[in-house]
Amino acid sequence: MKLSDALAPERIELNLTCTEKIQAIEEMVSLIDRSVSISDPEAVLKRILDQEAIKSTGIEKGVAIPHARFNEIDGVVAALGIVRSDLDFQSLDEQPVHLIFLILSSEASMSAYLSVLGRTARIFHDEEMKACVKEATSPDEVMDLIRSHEPV
Repeated sequence: MKLSDALAPERIELNLTCTEKIQAIEEMVSLIDRSVSISDPEAVLKRILDQEAIKSTGIEKGVAIPHARFNEIDGVVAALGIVRSDLDFQSLDEQPVHLIFLILSSEASMSAYLSVLGRTARIFHDEEMKACVKEATSPDEVMDLIRSHEPV
């Protein structure tokens, strides 16, 4: 499954207002909940925070990919939030985060879930791509950038 299939313009926030990691994750869960109804957002948040307590999903070079499998989700759903200021996400490289992808999946969608996680990490390893996304002026522009950089 492609990242562009899991993501949608209504789940892209160009200006997250968070100043702390937990607040950022809360905003990302709310972002998904706007278009994909989640009956218990607190349970989703708890599952993500439990994983973050074990190991940060701030992978490196300004990108974080918190993720969780949650049976209430149908397939794989992703959201993207752009943070304009430096956000301490306790990243593995100790650098601040500016792009946060939240990926949620049902337990049954393991291969699609892993595909979206892997594609997200690969696409956003590219510094030029990250810069273009941060400079985008609309969610549709972000979607177009992702589609153009995503392997077939």
